[in-house]
Amino acid sequence: MGRCILHIGMRKTGTSSIQASLNGFAGGGHVYADINGHPNHGGALYTLFADDASGLAIHRKANRSGKALEHYRSSVGAALDAAIARAAGGTLILSGEASRLFSAAELRRLRDALGARFSRIEIVGYVRAPAAYLASNFQQGVKDAAHTFGLQRYYFGYRENFAKFDEVFGRQNVRLWKFDPAAFKEGCVVRDFCSRLDIDLPAERIVRANESLSREVVGLLYTYRKLARAEGARSMTGPERQALLHALRGVGSTKFRFSPRLVRPVLDGRREDIAWMEERLGESLQERLDDERPGDVASEDDLLQPDGQAVAALLQLLGERAPAGNRGRTPEEIAALVHALRLASAPRAARAEQAVQQHGDIDMKVAELIEHIRQSNPKLLQGIPEDKAEALVRRVFKHMNDTLAKTEEGVVNYAGLGRFRLRKVEKEVDGRKVSRTKIGFRPANAKGEGKESHAAGE
Repeated sequence: MGRCILHIGMRKTGTSSIQASLNGFAGGGHVYADINGHPNHGGALYTLFADDASGLAIHRKANRSGKALEHYRSSVGAALDAAIARAAGGTLILSGEASRLFSAAELRRLRDALGARFSRIEIVGYVRAPAAYLASNFQQGVKDAAHTFGLQRYYFGYRENFAKFDEVFGRQNVRLWKFDPAAFKEGCVVRDFCSRLDIDLPAERIVRANESLSREVVGLLYTYRKLARAEGARSMTGPERQALLHALRGVGSTKFRFSPRLVRPVLDGRREDIAWMEERLGESLQERLDDERPGDVASEDDLLQPDGQAVAALLQLLGERAPAGNRGRTPEEIAALVHALRLASAPRAARAEQAVQQHGDIDMKVAELIEHIRQSNPKLLQGIPEDKAEALVRRVFKHMNDTLAKTEEGVVNYAGLGRFRLRKVEKEVDGRKVSRTKIGFRPANAKGEGKESHAAGE
């Protein structure tokens, strides 16, 4: 019946790199599950076996509930069945940072469902030392939307999150490894993961994802998240966030680190939990918390304090697009500069949508329209080169413009777009009558009632 490997994280242990590298892989008796194209299977598995998955972030963001959530559940269930069939008696690999999501009862449902299809279920995961995890998890929180400072909330409860797997699947079936890049071949967690599980993954497939941020970039992003709420700093879309992080990738070189005097009290309060994990792992999680270093973060004020070199780099990135008179002297000015960079670096279609939401009007270029079409319906322009797509749209617009210009009065209807109504009107300008053409427009599928929007042209 084959074997199923369930990789459970923990978070900030190279999970994204492992998933991206194995996505689509099949070879040597190993098959990495394809669940609707998503390399991270955590959300799909939780949706299938949770008591109530409606609170999951992916469903909240998609406004998915009721029938839509049931449709999603059916879809991922069918995809999991297909992945199991594809493994055909070999080893199926599932990966998702699921340790925080599942209760013991929900894990039992998952175990029973997989146990009916596989002769062996093996749970694997990496365990990161607590101080390093605090720093890395805080960085991820700032990437996601964090705007409050407090280390306790970024601690990972080892016993709370791992003991339930021992209980449900049996300790002998749960393999946990210390996350120690210095001990990995070439410092690569993907190589280490594949070596431990005898996965023959070609080197060219290895992807490094979700790289850490410099201390300077963490400060810039945290200041933005904290102080630019009115500009939507806490609700950036995924593409916007990635574009902003890409733009900031060369800013600063200081490694992000919390001050030892900030970290020690957190670890001291968790000694029993850390000791449990060390016994379970069979290795020490002791870290060297040496003396203070320049750049160590000891408080929220440290993150909000403008850094001269980071500000200079930010202003250089913006150039003429920097807000007039803003030199990044205060946290508020820093937030405004980061917002300007966000707008400048965001995908063009996202900038267009934001402009409509904020101002109600927009000057959209043809290239931006093409990008918007490709994002909303990727198959529509599939296989058409960018220049030919733009030429086609320009030709359509020219034809529409010429047709409207030649029509003095009447209706011009474009299927799928809407109806233009043209009529002559006379106005008195400087004591003489002037004839102009007034154009009203009703979008396609609009109800018969209501007024047309109007634009006047000569």
